[in-house]
Amino acid sequence: MTMRSKLSIVCGVFALSLALVGCVPGGAGTQPTDSNTGEPAVEDGVGPEEPVTSDEADAPGGEEQEQPIEADENIMETMTCDLFDASESEELTMMFGYPDLAASVEVGEKDGDTWWVVIFEWDGEDGVVDLREAYLTNSLEMPSYRDGMWIELKSGDRWRNVDWDHDMLVRGQSAFDLAWETLVNS
Repeated sequence: MTMRSKLSIVCGVFALSLALVGCVPGGAGTQPTDSNTGEPAVEDGVGPEEPVTSDEADAPGGEEQEQPIEADENIMETMTCDLFDASESEELTMMFGYPDLAASVEVGEKDGDTWWVVIFEWDGEDGVVDLREAYLTNSLEMPSYRDGMWIELKSGDRWRNVDWDHDMLVRGQSAFDLAWETLVNS
């Protein structure tokens, strides 16, 4: 027998064995079954992964769930709200238009800057409040209001653009609520 014929026989047997493997019940790519029970066969210690519940999937590894940011009445009692006419400041009117009234409440110090919540209020033609916009700023003590940061506090996730710890965010929300209540009641 020549080398060529031996190679032909080996290739033929190999091709036939591949064809037969594809004819096994269940076909290729399925999980093997135990012929006695009809259940999937499990190899030593290897089985299907446990499903992850939605609670486990949502919680980051080892961290607490994020706490909601709510105002603290005790903190609000220690804060002072100042009402002022923002339209008297040429700089503020250039930045924000001509608000009819504004309220500011000091939040506290963070990273060497003092921060305030400032809420501007615009009246409509009928004299009823038409719009309120809230900002977090560190510029009220600076020579120019333009020197600092003004972070808009939109409704919804108001603090999404503020990188503070939970306690400082609670102070911020407390300042926001005090400024808002003061404007509503003015």
